[in-house]
Amino acid sequence: MAQPALADIRPSDRTVDARASRILARSLFRDMRSNGYGNQQILALATELIDLVTRDMRGEGDDAPERSHEGVELQVVGGRS
Repeated sequence: MAQPALADIRPSDRTVDARASRILARSLFRDMRSNGYGNQQILALATELIDLVTRDMRGEGDDAPERSHEGVELQVVGGRS
């Protein structure tokens, strides 16, 4: 049976939602590793995602000022066009 698309998962279906989140995280992690990203770059992405969710939950959304994570930068290595 095919996996449901993330957009098709109902928020009330916590088991499927948790499983889909794990699958997506593992897939993203493997893709980043295979494209040359290091631990600091992956952590910077995770930190940015957490920051975006936190700001969204607080109602700050896209209107909040940009924050930089000094000392860590994401670089596309062998990126796709």
